[in-house]
Amino acid sequence: MNIELKIAVIGGGNMGAAIASGIVTKGVLPAERVTVSHLKAGLTLPEGVHTTRNNVDAIAGADLVVVAVKPWLLQEVLAELTPHIDAERVAVASVVAGVDFATLGEWLTTSKGVPALFRVIPNTAVSVGQSVTFVAHSGATAEQLDVVNHLFGALGVVYNIAEEQMQAATALASCGIAYALRYVDAASRAGVEAGIEPNMALDIVIETVQGALSVLRHSGASPQSEIDRVTTPGGITLRGLEAMERGGFSAAVAEGIKASK
Repeated sequence: MNIELKIAVIGGGNMGAAIASGIVTKGVLPAERVTVSHLKAGLTLPEGVHTTRNNVDAIAGADLVVVAVKPWLLQEVLAELTPHIDAERVAVASVVAGVDFATLGEWLTTSKGVPALFRVIPNTAVSVGQSVTFVAHSGATAEQLDVVNHLFGALGVVYNIAEEQMQAATALASCGIAYALRYVDAASRAGVEAGIEPNMALDIVIETVQGALSVLRHSGASPQSEIDRVTTPGGITLRGLEAMERGGFSAAVAEGIKASK
């Protein structure tokens, strides 16, 4: 990647700060090429990253503007930035969920037209470099897409998808973090009820889930195939699975995903 690239992150909350930090700590860009506006109190950035309280100052000279503000602030922030964006050169990436390209284009119409637009949806694992990030684009060049994929690829795994897939993808990965943690919470609580000390129960469940995922990725098999390997006729695993299904486990997961769309 061209290290002369300059990016501005508008909104230094948890997500914005994680994006900026990841790009620098993973060595994608040097710190001096990254600027963050309105860094949240208590959050830190790698040494050398520029910070400012002025959004317009933040985007001066930027090639990519990443907007990571609360949804209700987005229109106001874009109205402030739009007169200062060179649509022929600068790309804008929104990490604000639920705001489509049509709306972004309306809010970002400049004297030179609409800049290349990206919708980027990471999940909270971006903070540890393990995000599942979805990228959709409108009017972007292949080079601009490569830049965005490279930047966010340093923070986890990137999937390029069509805009109409965003809601379903968000349900699987962004909401899915909470759903996976709900299982971890429920299982560890059950372990405590069975007599295991709370911290140990949680550690056991975390390690077990990590092991299960590693087996699945390494084997390339389907989840059901790996379940079958663990399950023996009349065994305790089968009894547990049957009890979960009587409680509606699989149906509840499916309904949760559908409800999140």
